[in-house]
Amino acid sequence: MPSQLKLYTFPPSLYASIPRLLIAEKSIKDIEFVTIDLSKAENFSPDYLKKNPKHTVPTLEFTDENGKQVLETDSTIVCKELDKVSGAPHLYTAANAAEIDAYVNDMHDNADVGNGLFFTSGSEGELAKKKDLIVGFLQGRVNGWETYSKQAPEYQALYDGQLKATRGMIAQYTGQADPKPMFEANAHMWKQAVAFLDKTEALLKQSKGDFIFGDYSLADVHLTAWLYRQNLVRGQENFEGRPAVTAYYERVKARPSFKETWGQ
Repeated sequence: MPSQLKLYTFPPSLYASIPRLLIAEKSIKDIEFVTIDLSKAENFSPDYLKKNPKHTVPTLEFTDENGKQVLETDSTIVCKELDKVSGAPHLYTAANAAEIDAYVNDMHDNADVGNGLFFTSGSEGELAKKKDLIVGFLQGRVNGWETYSKQAPEYQALYDGQLKATRGMIAQYTGQADPKPMFEANAHMWKQAVAFLDKTEALLKQSKGDFIFGDYSLADVHLTAWLYRQNLVRGQENFEGRPAVTAYYERVKARPSFKETWGQ
């Protein structure tokens, strides 16, 4: 196994939870966890941007067998690397790689809506319920970018772009801007989620086992995290008329790795 495995993560993050679930599922030891607080925009700190210019979590840092420092910043690659170095049983193999890649890529390319649905609202009622939580989180990020702008002027354009977009969303939540565009964006993202849920329902009905492609695989690690976030933002709507997805989620929730990852 590579030495000095270090995972930069944020517990509430959708994508950072995927490798954490895998680590729990395979009982991978000797990993240092470093929290990057997204509510303070720490993923945009000058030091973190040097490691991950995409300012995302997770980031996996390790030293390979040749003594070279490696930084992986894509959650799909991070999980493949962790599965490879942690030994059997492997959840990603030559036999299942093609179907896993197709499914997970579709999730990330066409159903990447968990964060968007969490931070936006689809109606005045939802806006009122979420206002304090979302505005508080976003204001913390604004404060972070303002601080980093003074520390690292070389990233000023990046920070300015984030500040403009985030202040615009805050204005929608606080009545200083029309929230209708946000409501429309939220509705579009929900349609994307519905399409992926329906696809998943069909695949589960065809499956010859309890999981998306029969045996538990890396696809299930990604799907479990995706469903956890969907359940958080839209609750029972995700499961209505989808008995296979409903039963699947109950099964994965019963796995010890689920409780270890989310404390439930």
